[in-house]
Amino acid sequence: MGELASAAGTAIVTVLVIVGVLLGVGFGLLFRRNRAAALSSPRTGADPLEAAAQRANILLVRADDAVRDAQDELDFALAQFGTESTASLSRTLSESRRQIMEAFELQQKLDDHVPDTTTQRREWTSRIAHLCESTMARLNAELKAFEKLRELDRRVPENLAALRTTIDTAAARDSRAATVLVELESAYSAAAIASVVDNRTRAVEARRLATAALETAAAASTSPSTTAAAATLSALRDGEEQVRRSLHLYDAIDTLAGQLAAATAALDSLAESTKAAIAEAKTVRDTATDAAAAASVIDAITMAETSLGQADPRDPVAALDRLREANSRLDSALAGARNQQRRLDQAREAYTGALVAARSQVTATRDFIDTRRGGIGREARTRLAEAERLLAVAQAEADPVIALDTARSAGTYARDADALARYDVMH
Repeated sequence: MGELASAAGTAIVTVLVIVGVLLGVGFGLLFRRNRAAALSSPRTGADPLEAAAQRANILLVRADDAVRDAQDELDFALAQFGTESTASLSRTLSESRRQIMEAFELQQKLDDHVPDTTTQRREWTSRIAHLCESTMARLNAELKAFEKLRELDRRVPENLAALRTTIDTAAARDSRAATVLVELESAYSAAAIASVVDNRTRAVEARRLATAALETAAAASTSPSTTAAAATLSALRDGEEQVRRSLHLYDAIDTLAGQLAAATAALDSLAESTKAAIAEAKTVRDTATDAAAAASVIDAITMAETSLGQADPRDPVAALDRLREANSRLDSALAGARNQQRRLDQAREAYTGALVAARSQVTATRDFIDTRRGGIGREARTRLAEAERLLAVAQAEADPVIALDTARSAGTYARDADALARYDVMH
C-alpha cells in the first residue's frame, strides 16, 4: 500500500509539472503574438507622429525586400528574354534603389543622436513612406508586365496558331474588297472614294508584313538562344499589329460603301424636300411686302436651284453638303414667314440629310486618320474630335432646329479635319 501511494503521488506531481510547462509555453506564445501584433501595427490612441513612424518603418522593410525580389526577377528575365526586353525593369530597379537609399538616409537621420524638430520628423517620415510606396507601386507594375510576358511565352504555340488564323481571315477578305472597290469606282467619283482608294493595296502590304513577322516568330520559337524568347514575342506583337491594320483597312472599304449608299438615299430625299422649300420660297417671294425680305428670299432660291442642278449623285456626300447649305440659306430667308411648327417640320426633314452627311464625313475622315496615324498632326485630330462630339450632341438633341445646326457644325469640323489631314499626309 505504501508503494502504491508513493507511485500515485509521483504521478500527480508529474502531471502538475507537465500542466505547468504547457501553461508557461502557452502564455509565452500568447505574449510573443501580442508583442508582434503591437510592433506590426500602430497602437490605438498612439501619438500620430509615432504611428506614422511605425508605418514608415514597416514600409521601408517591405520596399527593401521588394527591391531585392525585383533584382532576382531581373536576373531570371535577363536569362530568359535578354537585355532589350528587360531594359524598362532595369531602369525602374535602378531608380528604386536610389529611392530606397534616400529613404534609408532619412531614417538614419531620424535614428541618430542629433535632435530633430517635430517638423523635420514629420516631413522625413512622410517622405520615407512616399518613397517606399512609390517604389513598390512601380516595381509591381513592371513585374506584372513581365508576368504577362511570361504568359505569352508559355502560350507561343497557341498565339502563333491564332495569328496564322487571323492572317488567313484577312486574306479571305481581299477578293471581296477588290470587288467592292471596283463597284465604288464605277458608281462614285474619285473624290468620293479618295479615303479608301488605296486601302486594299495597303491591306495586302500589312498582311505581307504580318506573314513575315509570323515566320520570324515561328523560327525564333524553335531556337534555344537566350534572346529567342524576346525575339519571338516581339515578332508576334508586330504580326498582330500588322494584321489588325489590314483588317481595319478592309473594314474601312465596307464602311464607306455603306455610308455612300446611305448618302445617296439621303440625297434623293433632300432633293425632294429642297424642291418643296423652293416652291414655298417662291410663294413668299411673290407675296412679300418688304423689299429687303424679298431680295433675301430671291438670293436663297437662286442658290438652292443652283445647288439642286449641280447635285452630283457620283459624289453624294459633297452634294448633300451643298444642298444642306442651300436649305440653310432658305431657312434663314424664310424664317420670318414660316410659322414655328412649319419651321420645326422643315428642320426635322433637313436634319436627316444633315446627319447622314455629317456622319459620312466624320466616318470617312476617321478612317483616313486611323489608317495613317503617324502622319496626321494635332490640328486635324482636334477638329475631328470636335466633329465627333457635335455629332453625338446632334443625335441626342430633342429640338430639331438645334439638332440640325449642330449636325451641320459637325460636318463642317469633319471637312476641316479631312482637309488638314490630307495636307499633313502630303507634307
